[in-house]
Amino acid sequence: MPAINKIHITGFKAFPNDFELELGGKNLLMYGENGSGKSSIYYALHCLFQAPLKPDAGKKYFDEENKQHLKNLNNLSVDSKIWIDFEGRHPFIYKLDKNGYSSTLIDGTHPLPANINGCFINHQFLFHFFNFRNSQSVNLFPVFIKDILPFCKDEQSGFHIGQMYDQITSSIIKRGRHIDSRYLDNIEYFNTVVKQVVENINIYASDIFKRFFKNEGDPELQIRLRYDSNLDKPENDSNEYWLKYDNIIERVKENDHIIERKSSYKKLNSPFIGLEISEIIDGEPRRIPKPQSHFNEAKLTAIALSIRFSLLNLDSPADGRFLALDDMLISLDMSNRMKVIDFLLDFVADKYKIYLFTHDKMFYYTIKKRIAINKKKDDWVMGGLYMHDVDENDEYKPCMPFPIFIKDKDMPLEMMEYYAKHDYPACGQKLRKWCEELLENLYPDSLKKRIDPTTGNTIATSLNDRINSLELYCEKESIDFSKYKDLKIYKDNILNAVSHYDIESPIYKIEILKIMRVLGALNDILENRKDIKVNHEMGIELIKPDGTPITICIDIKRDKLSVLNFMGNNRISYYVKCYIKKIIVAGTPITLPEIRVFDSIYTAHEEFCREYAITHMDNLLDIIYDHGVVLRDKL
Repeated sequence: MPAINKIHITGFKAFPNDFELELGGKNLLMYGENGSGKSSIYYALHCLFQAPLKPDAGKKYFDEENKQHLKNLNNLSVDSKIWIDFEGRHPFIYKLDKNGYSSTLIDGTHPLPANINGCFINHQFLFHFFNFRNSQSVNLFPVFIKDILPFCKDEQSGFHIGQMYDQITSSIIKRGRHIDSRYLDNIEYFNTVVKQVVENINIYASDIFKRFFKNEGDPELQIRLRYDSNLDKPENDSNEYWLKYDNIIERVKENDHIIERKSSYKKLNSPFIGLEISEIIDGEPRRIPKPQSHFNEAKLTAIALSIRFSLLNLDSPADGRFLALDDMLISLDMSNRMKVIDFLLDFVADKYKIYLFTHDKMFYYTIKKRIAINKKKDDWVMGGLYMHDVDENDEYKPCMPFPIFIKDKDMPLEMMEYYAKHDYPACGQKLRKWCEELLENLYPDSLKKRIDPTTGNTIATSLNDRINSLELYCEKESIDFSKYKDLKIYKDNILNAVSHYDIESPIYKIEILKIMRVLGALNDILENRKDIKVNHEMGIELIKPDGTPITICIDIKRDKLSVLNFMGNNRISYYVKCYIKKIIVAGTPITLPEIRVFDSIYTAHEEFCREYAITHMDNLLDIIYDHGVVLRDKL
C-alpha cells in the first residue's frame, strides 16, 4: 500500500527553517511536549490535503497579509512550503506554498490526493463533538463540515462532499431574477450524499462501540444520526435538517404577540445532523435525551470515535489512506485509551497508515510496548520532537529555536529531553547507562566476563573493559569499526561520572552529540539483529577440490541462531559456539575420535576447509543447512 515517504516543512507554524521527517512508508508514533512542533506536522498534513479542495488552493496559509496565514512568525521572510512524496508506485511530489497547491510528476501516472481518504482527529475535534449546553440539542453538522465531509469523496460526481458545500455556499446561481434550477439540483444532490454518509454511520457505529469500546457490564448503546428531509422527520421535530434555499422564518410582534412567519427574504439555512443515543435495557431501547449531560467524558469520546471510525473503509482501503491522530485521548484514563489503541493496532494499522502524536510520555511508552508485543516494530518510525536552540554548525551558539526529531532507536526519550534542555551532566549519566545496556545486550558472554587473576573467580567485565573490546567485537563480526571509534575516544570525558570539561564549553556539547550518534549506531546493530529458529543440529556443506561432498555436522546446543545485518548484508554472528562429533563424506558418516569444540562456527569452518584444502567462505548463510533448508532461506 503506497504511503508517505517524506514530509518536508519550511517556515510553517513551529518550523522556521527546513525540516524533513522520513517515514519510508511506515506508521509514525511521535512524542513531543506542548510547543515542540508535533501539532504543526499534524496541521501540515491537514492543510496539504485540504488545499486542493479550497477555492484559493490553500494560498492563504502562506500569505502573511492574510489573517489566516500559518507562516512561522520568527522567519516571515523564508519561502514557506509543505511538500510530501509517496513511496511505492506513486512518484509524485505534492506541494503547498504561496502559489497554492501543486503536484509534480517524477515518474509514473498515478497522482494521489483526489483519491486519499484521510482521517484527522485531535482533541479539538472530540471537544466540539459534545460541546453543547444541556438545553441544546446536539447538532453535529459543524463538526462534519469541518473535519469529516471534506475527506468523504462522492465517487459519482468526483467531488469531496465538503467541496460541494463550499461551492453551494460561496455563490448563488441565478438565471435573470430567478434561482437557476441547477443550483437547487446541487443542493438536492448534496443532501442525498450527506444522507448516504449518515446512513453508513448508522450501519456501523453501534457495532464498533459494542465490539471495541464498551465496558464490561455497561448496557449496549444504539447510536443513530439523523439527517432527514422535512417529509421524513417526525411531526413534532422542529429542526430543519436538510440544506435548503428558502424563505427565512422571522419572528414578529403582532397584536402584542410574538409569531413566526415566512419572510420574503430567501437564503440558505443551517443544516442539522442530529444525534440519538439509546441504552438497551432488558432488550428495549431507552432514549437518552441529552447525551452530553448523561454520559461521562470517556463514553462521549468512545461514541464520537465510533461515529468517525465507522467511515473507515477497512474492507478495501485505497492507496495512501491514513489516520492522523493528535493528542486525541488526553482526557481518558489508560484503560480507555488502550481500547482505542488496540482497535487501531489490531484492526486499522494493516489497512491505513497511522500517524499518532502525543505529549504523554507514559502513553508513548505504552503504545511502543504494545507495538513490540505485536512484533510490528519494523512497521513504525518512533521518536521524539524537541525544540532546539543552539547551532551545532556554529560552535553551539544560541539561535532561533527550531524542532528536531530524534528516532528513539538512536536515543532514548529521557536522554533526548536532557540534551534539548542542555542538562548535559544528566545527559552524560543517561548516556553511560544506555552504553552499559547496549553492550550488555550486544556482547557474547566471552566479552562480558573475565577471570580475576587474584582469585581465579569469573567476574563481570567493567564498562571500560567492554568499550576497549568493541574493536575486537567489530573485527569478529565484520563490522566497520570506524563508525564506533569515538566511543573509545570520548569515554573518559562523557561516560565517566565527572567530566574534565566545563559543561558550558562547546567541546562538551560536541562530545555529547558525538557519543549519542555512536551509541545510536550501536543500537542499529542491536535493532537489526535477528534470532532465527533452527534445529540445534545442522550441517556445513562443503565440496572438496576433487568434487567429493562433505557435511560437517555441527551442534550449537540451542534452537536459535543470531544473524546480524550490517549495511544491508546479513551474516551469522561470529559468537556461536559449536560441537562436532561426526562428518559425512560422500554420503558415509564418520564418527570423530572425540568431540571437537569450537568457540565459533567460523573457526570450525576455517579449520575443516584447511584440512580438506577447500577455499573457505565469508558468509555461512549459504552453506549451512538446517534439515535440508539453507539458512538464508529462513530469514
